[in-house]
Amino acid sequence: MLVTVLLRARVRLCHDREVCHLLEAANLRGELPVMATSTKVRRGEAVNRRAFTLVELLVVIAIIGILIALLLPAVQAAREAARRTQCANNLKQLGLAVHNYHDSHKAFPFAWMLDLPNPPTFNGINFQAWGVLILPFIEQAALAQQYDFRIPTFDQAAGLGFNPQAVQRNLAVIRTVIPTFICPSVPGAGEARIYQGRLSAQAFGQFTATYRAAPSDYCVTTGVTDPFASIAYSGAPSGTGSQRDGALQFVGFHPMLLRPFRGSTSFADIVDGASNTFLLGERTGGGTIYRRYLPLTTPLYANLGGLNGGGWGDILNGEHWIQGVLFDGPDPNVPNGGGPCAINCSNLRMGSFHSFHPGGCYFLLADGSARFLSETTSPFVLASLITRAGRETPEVP
Repeated sequence: MLVTVLLRARVRLCHDREVCHLLEAANLRGELPVMATSTKVRRGEAVNRRAFTLVELLVVIAIIGILIALLLPAVQAAREAARRTQCANNLKQLGLAVHNYHDSHKAFPFAWMLDLPNPPTFNGINFQAWGVLILPFIEQAALAQQYDFRIPTFDQAAGLGFNPQAVQRNLAVIRTVIPTFICPSVPGAGEARIYQGRLSAQAFGQFTATYRAAPSDYCVTTGVTDPFASIAYSGAPSGTGSQRDGALQFVGFHPMLLRPFRGSTSFADIVDGASNTFLLGERTGGGTIYRRYLPLTTPLYANLGGLNGGGWGDILNGEHWIQGVLFDGPDPNVPNGGGPCAINCSNLRMGSFHSFHPGGCYFLLADGSARFLSETTSPFVLASLITRAGRETPEVP
């Protein structure tokens, strides 16, 4: 627009021969803008104007493309740094909630609870998850008030004589996506990762309980078991790691071990020290099982998705005894047999901790702090930080 105005003014001024000569001289010195087309300054005379060539245009486009390519990784890194910060803050909020629960009840929340009649049957059963216990302490008092801890949360509970309205309220609560349980680095919105969970055990016969659960990208560090434990403690001094339980534990009658476990743990049970013991760790939630960062879609692992304990209200979220996986993740067609890797090789329950942060996972320590642990951390160091009374002395990187 400015160029057009100047040129029109120039044409009008050129009616005065002396002014026209002055304008031409200024143009030759580059003091006036040029146009890509010719403009008559007086009858029978035209001045040629130079435009961008195709080569110049391509060079400019190439330079812009290079700048974008250089800036894009920096932008992505900045976004991931922000997501990691949010993830660590989520764990700190959960840690504060666990501490406040301990202050109120003089004990940690259980990892999960199962109350069974004798002999074991689904009639008269009750089971609850650790995530439900801390709802009042993560600003979810409204959800906590809707939840009835006397009622087991599965679709078939009303058919076993439990209050149908209370069952539906409980089911609605554990389907609620809570941002504190969501790591922003995980692909997919929380609502898109609500999954169909199920619970079955040999002790119950053929009966299977089902429920829909909102995801949690954090789970209990329940303990370590073989073969990962044997790998971790090979070469360690005699007696090291003989106690392999984590800080939060199961309470009730265990359906697999078929024996009772009574009493939640407390700070007094953390012999290794609160700054050396994990409470929670990252494990990508929902119903998808990953091999490294690729979903496992084989029939075997697609079927196991409902048993993976990927929700904050899913009791299996509290049953995560690490037995490890192979470094390239579980074989897609073979059940996991354990292995030396327990960080970012899979999100398989009892296999590995898992996140979408490059290089490692965040863990919540019993002192309330969050620590990022590299996926190259040795099995001994990881096992030592999971156990609460192993009396190990790891050198944490």
